[in-house]
Amino acid sequence: MNSHADTPVLVSAEHSATNRKLLARQAAAKTDRIESASRKVSVTLSSPEGKRLYLRCFEITQINFHYITVFARMKVADAEVGRIEQELRTMLDSRLARLNQALVDTEAKCTAHGISALATYDVEPLRFEAKVFSMLDRRLLELIEKVDQLMPMLETLCIDEAVTPSQLLVEKSRIKKTVRGTTKVARMIRASLERRANTVLTPSAQLPAAAADTPHASRAPLAGTGNLIES
Repeated sequence: MNSHADTPVLVSAEHSATNRKLLARQAAAKTDRIESASRKVSVTLSSPEGKRLYLRCFEITQINFHYITVFARMKVADAEVGRIEQELRTMLDSRLARLNQALVDTEAKCTAHGISALATYDVEPLRFEAKVFSMLDRRLLELIEKVDQLMPMLETLCIDEAVTPSQLLVEKSRIKKTVRGTTKVARMIRASLERRANTVLTPSAQLPAAAADTPHASRAPLAGTGNLIES
C-alpha cells in the first residue's frame, strides 16, 4: 500500500495565505486506501481555476476511477467493465483534443491582437507531487493542467479588450466543464456499477456448477451506462 497522508497536497507555512485557504477547503479523498502502484508527477498550477479543479475534483475522481477499473471487476463481467473503461478513455481523449484546439485558437487570437506577454497572477503557483494510479487519472490530470494554461491567456484577452468580461465568464465556464463533467460521469458510473454489483448472487453454492466455475457467465451486461458517457 502506498503510505501517504489522506491529502497529498499538504498545508504548510511555505504556502501563501491564499493557497493555504484553498488547501484547507480541498475535498477529502482517502487515496491512501488505493493499494496500487502510482507514478509521482510534479504539478504546478498557477490559476485559481486550475487549483480549485484539482483540489475539488482530482482525488475524488481517482477513487471513483479505481472502483470502476478494479473493484467492479469482482462482481461485474470483465468485458463489461472493459467496455466502460474504453468509453471513459475515449471521452477523456476527446476532451483533451478540444482543450488542445482551444489552446491553439486562443494563442492565435493573442497573436492577432499583438499580445506577446500574458498576464500573471500575484499569488504564487501551487507546486506539489500528484500520484497517478491509472491511465484515466493521467488523462484527467492533463485536462486540469490544460485548463490552467488557458486561464491566463483568456484573462489577458479580456484585459486587452479582445473579449468582453461576459465572454470571458462564458468561456471559462465552458472550459471548466471539461473537468467537472468528467467528475460527474465517473461518479454516476461508479454508482451504476455498485447497483449492478449488489444484484449479483454472492453465495456460490446457489449457482449451477458450470456457472461457479466461470464466475462471469451468469452476469448480464450492465445497462444504463452508455448514455452517461458523452464526449
